[in-house]
Amino acid sequence: MSKRDLIIRVAGEGGEGIISTGDFIAAACARAGQEIYTFKTFPAEVKGGYAMYQVRASLDRVYNQGDTFDVFCAFNGEAYEVNKSALTPGTAFVYDYPGGDFEPEIPEGVHAYPIPMSKAAKEMKSYRSKNMVAMGALSVLFNINENTLKQVLTNKFGKKGEEILNFNLQAFEKGKELALALTKTDPYRLEDGSSKDVIVIAGNDAVGMGALLGGLEFFSAYPITPATEIAKYVATHLPKFGRHLVQAEDEIASIGQVLGASYAGARSMTATSGPGLALMSEMLGMSSMSETPLLVVDVQRGGPSTGMPTKHEQADLFLAIHGAHGDAPRIVLSVEDVQDCIDMTVESLNLADMYQCPVILLSDGSLAFSTQTIPTPNPANYTVINRKRWDGEGEYRRYRLTEDYISPMADPGTPNAMHIATGLEHGENGAPKWASDNRQIMMDKRFKKLDSVVANYKPVEIDGDGDADVGIITWGSTIGVAREAIARLRAEGVKVKGFYPKLMWPMPVDQYEAFAATCKKVLVPEVNYQGQLSFFIRAMTNIKPLQYNICGGLPFTPAMIVNKVKEVL
Repeated sequence: MSKRDLIIRVAGEGGEGIISTGDFIAAACARAGQEIYTFKTFPAEVKGGYAMYQVRASLDRVYNQGDTFDVFCAFNGEAYEVNKSALTPGTAFVYDYPGGDFEPEIPEGVHAYPIPMSKAAKEMKSYRSKNMVAMGALSVLFNINENTLKQVLTNKFGKKGEEILNFNLQAFEKGKELALALTKTDPYRLEDGSSKDVIVIAGNDAVGMGALLGGLEFFSAYPITPATEIAKYVATHLPKFGRHLVQAEDEIASIGQVLGASYAGARSMTATSGPGLALMSEMLGMSSMSETPLLVVDVQRGGPSTGMPTKHEQADLFLAIHGAHGDAPRIVLSVEDVQDCIDMTVESLNLADMYQCPVILLSDGSLAFSTQTIPTPNPANYTVINRKRWDGEGEYRRYRLTEDYISPMADPGTPNAMHIATGLEHGENGAPKWASDNRQIMMDKRFKKLDSVVANYKPVEIDGDGDADVGIITWGSTIGVAREAIARLRAEGVKVKGFYPKLMWPMPVDQYEAFAATCKKVLVPEVNYQGQLSFFIRAMTNIKPLQYNICGGLPFTPAMIVNKVKEVL
């Protein structure tokens, strides 16, 4: 029988082609008309280690990586040991045997398919073809569209010459041959969907695409896992538009360059992770004080210190909101999925220019590398909103008090608009000024200009109507997990609803309290130890949420939230 929703996990040693195998399968499924959501994890060490790639392919929209796998393909013994507890009755297990480094025990009810991947690759005189053998076998066993897989392989290896392409296709055919010699006992067969105008893109690349669609003119960054791919994407495409990119010597230099370019009139941003954001805190304060637009994308990872560079966590909310000395206003947003990575990067650039302040956009390590099918973006659907400009009339005062507290800006060199923008407290003309009454006026100006952010920006999404026994509040990529968990619970008759903030700061307090008033209990799942969003909810509202925190380097699954809601009830 066919299956509308199939999860395939491939795991083995980093360097065996695990990640490329997953990428090929995901791309092939997308070309065959399926919706996909992928999840990958790999070692931080150059020497290698355990790597895993999970592809969820469905005829319906998918919001997360799923609970666990239907199909597991183990390239080595370590992969088997890590995942054997999930080999439950009904799952399918493809493994490297004979000729691999392990001989597994097959649990009762598991559909086992031994494929001698290593042996076949060695016979072909190239161990690196092992993943091609595996893909050929998987395509036969689970009806992964062969034509689209071959198209993907041709696009990848055709650039390297006909000999390399043909060799990989031969290894693919060998895997097919080995699988055809086995008797299929499981029910899993992917069903092709209808053709759609979509692209398959990872979260980091989507941020880069959003930056281009949002009119980015200058980008500077220092490479850091898991944010580096944003810089790579921007480096590939920004120069095509005659705009500028710099790889700085460190994170402090990068934000300094971005701040300088913005002061000069360019729409500017950087991308980093938690350690880099920590180093940027003084310059973020400079942006707040000088009222200079600035966007920082923070792709969160496990911390503190070096922490877990390639693992998932949502633990930079404290740093993003209050990571500064003194009272330093800023706007903080978080993304849910790959589509958000495009849309909200555009919106973040707009908000930075509109409010002349730092904006921090939070992504995370899971979403950074996850790929999804999304509708092909249409540039006409995106609006670029630029900063308020001086009209040339009257005396120019950089920090002139206005009705909305936002002062017109003039680029350096504008006639009759000479001014200074300093990190010192200042008066309307920008000159340092220490008077107590002026200090109060300028602090009011910097904070009150953000009063309209909640009204001008859609701050939250409500999932469900009426009253509920449990309301789930969550943020970032955990939202997609909560969506599916809520759908499952409703199907069982549980009264549950969701509250998904995208604007993290300023906090839309009224919306939080209005939602909580319709729920008997409020549960807040988040991937950090302290319950950082829960802390702000307690501090800023009358809500007393129940915390549900994990911090093991992996995201939630829908089943985890379903089970927690039942426990709460």
